[in-house]
Amino acid sequence: MLNRFFHSVIDHPKITLSIVFVITIVLALSIPKLKIDFSIEHLFSKNDPNVEKYFSFRDTFGREDNVITIIYKPYNVYEKNLYIELEDLTYKIESLNGVESIASIFTLSDVDENAWLGDFYNNSYNWNEKHITEKLKYIQQDPSIGSRVLSKDLQYGAIIVSLKDNANNHKNRTALVEEIKQLTTDQFAEWTFSGVSVLRSEYVRYMLRDNFLFLPPIAFLLISILTFVFRNWVYVFLPMLTVLITVIWLLGIMGLTGLEINIMTYIVPTLLFIIGIGDAIHIQARFRENFLMNPSNPKKAMFQTMSQMSRVIFLTSITTSIGFLALMTTSIKIVQEFGMEISIGVMIAWLVSILVVPSGIIFSKNFHVKKKDFFLPVLSWLSNSIPKNPWMFILIPSVIVITCTYKIKDISTNSSLMDDLRPKNKLYQDLKLTEKYFGGVLPFEVLIKINEQRNDKNTSVLNQKILEISKEVETLLKSELKNSRFFSINNLIASAKRIYSKNLEKINDEQLIKQIVKNQSNQQMKLVNDKQTILRITGLIEDKTSDEMKIIYSKLDSISKVFSNYIDLEYTGTTVVALKTNDYLVQSLINSLGLALILISIIMAFMFRANSILFASLITNLIPIFTVLGILAWMGISIRPPTAMTFAVALGIAVDDSLHFLLRYRKELRMGQNRTNAIKATIMNTGSALLITTSVLVTGFSVLLLSAFLPTYQFGLLSSAMIGTALICDLTLLPALCLVLPNTNKK
Repeated sequence: MLNRFFHSVIDHPKITLSIVFVITIVLALSIPKLKIDFSIEHLFSKNDPNVEKYFSFRDTFGREDNVITIIYKPYNVYEKNLYIELEDLTYKIESLNGVESIASIFTLSDVDENAWLGDFYNNSYNWNEKHITEKLKYIQQDPSIGSRVLSKDLQYGAIIVSLKDNANNHKNRTALVEEIKQLTTDQFAEWTFSGVSVLRSEYVRYMLRDNFLFLPPIAFLLISILTFVFRNWVYVFLPMLTVLITVIWLLGIMGLTGLEINIMTYIVPTLLFIIGIGDAIHIQARFRENFLMNPSNPKKAMFQTMSQMSRVIFLTSITTSIGFLALMTTSIKIVQEFGMEISIGVMIAWLVSILVVPSGIIFSKNFHVKKKDFFLPVLSWLSNSIPKNPWMFILIPSVIVITCTYKIKDISTNSSLMDDLRPKNKLYQDLKLTEKYFGGVLPFEVLIKINEQRNDKNTSVLNQKILEISKEVETLLKSELKNSRFFSINNLIASAKRIYSKNLEKINDEQLIKQIVKNQSNQQMKLVNDKQTILRITGLIEDKTSDEMKIIYSKLDSISKVFSNYIDLEYTGTTVVALKTNDYLVQSLINSLGLALILISIIMAFMFRANSILFASLITNLIPIFTVLGILAWMGISIRPPTAMTFAVALGIAVDDSLHFLLRYRKELRMGQNRTNAIKATIMNTGSALLITTSVLVTGFSVLLLSAFLPTYQFGLLSSAMIGTALICDLTLLPALCLVLPNTNKK
């Protein structure tokens, strides 16, 4: 049946190409349906207690990740026109669709006449540097809002914009940010946009930028390599056409099924350009070999090629897919989608390759094949040197891997959320500027809950004892997170006392608290739940690693234990969930690597019944993993989700070369050759295709080093290193092991 299929493809190339073209057009029409978004929920793990706590918090207090911090540095802080322009700007921003509330240096003057800067339009008003300095200092020292809208040195100001829920998606959020940027084009200050909402919009912009940035150089490099190797435009055009069709088919399927482009899947088209081209190259390389032996009958040579290669490239596509499918064992939606989409794309690339490449070559009638093999000198040296001294090619890699893996035990999983950005990145610098002058931008929440089992049900979280505990918690947070900003009911109480200082004898704390709670709906943030059983301390914190945050968690737990008769402490927020998800994801991805290794081993065991061949292939593919892990340990680079993901993915790709080598080696043995001659023939006949495909992979992954995202950069770097190391092992260690291990010629 398979032979009839290949005969049909080869005998009717025009019909085959027409069918592929029609399918491509139909699926291309679905690509505009694709949605692009980055929601923090994409990163959450299913059935994670921390996620459940976070959503419970959101149900009670609303979103805490909907803040845009607009920082301005005036050219002249004493210029009256500056404040006229700023006041006008705040009114304009507040009137924008999607804005929930706004806080600025003018907010406090609504309730505190001492914060009133003055009548900007009255020329007789006494406006001077001393006056404005005193007013700004007064505003900056306000416990509730001061440090959020003015830096200590008064050189920077901030406008805090809270978004409505319906505006907190990529499309509306980005449009709103752009509107605000248009309003801040006036040249009276330097502007910086920060906050989680800005972070998300910029992430999506970087995603789109990376796709446009990556594809041209990848296409250029692939075309250059194929031109250099084959010297035939058809042999260059067909592999490129194959990956282009593959990407269109996959994106079309994603559009039809409602899948989104997110912070992880944005790189899928780029990866398919790199990975999907291998099958086409192997078909062309084998056709070149067969055509040179039978130049008078190209159709027969092509049929022979497809009979030999269809099963091989199917098996290698399956092993590559397994590396990606293993990512579906995680409980994080975007990782599952990434693994599924790439694995489907790899199989699409296999199908498109066996349709387009043979029919394209036959249809073009361009069978010219470059006779000179540029890799011949290297392959000849290997085929002669390895049989003479196989132990040298075993001992040298063994010493290297032992040296590299010595420190694997010291590998750390410690990381922070801003590790995704390079220090020279503008977004990173903007976030650090915010940290320096106004505190952090990463949401962190502490909830003080009435211990209902040990307290009367009528006990309020606003009683004096619990408010004192909340002050102790705030003191701890401020001492541990110095470049952060916190806001609680204690700040409102202190601010109210400051405003009504002349009437404190008439107004006590209890009255102030009642008034604050009564007016809570008018405040920017909800700080007490309706039943008064939960008290909220909300914060925007500096960037901290997961290990540093664990120390803070433990100190909060200690306070909770001391006051366990009164309260329970709970910490949540997107920062907490994201950091804990990182730790979980690293472990989960390491498990997926193990699963991928087991599944690939089962396939290898089924294909090669000889234990020695199975052992040789496993050792060959494990060495690159342990070598790269060792290098990471020596360099002090932490294992993070992107780096952990690389190993399962690269294993699935790297094992392809082993399969190609071992299948050809087994074929040579079955033809009656002894092990030495079989190894020589395998290196000479298969080595060239392996070098070509690996050069393409390494070159393609190296382009990812241009990314503004550190995870993408590291993914490209580690993938290139692992796949390149795997090729070296496949052409040196693997043949050496096949020669020294017993019973390698058994079926």
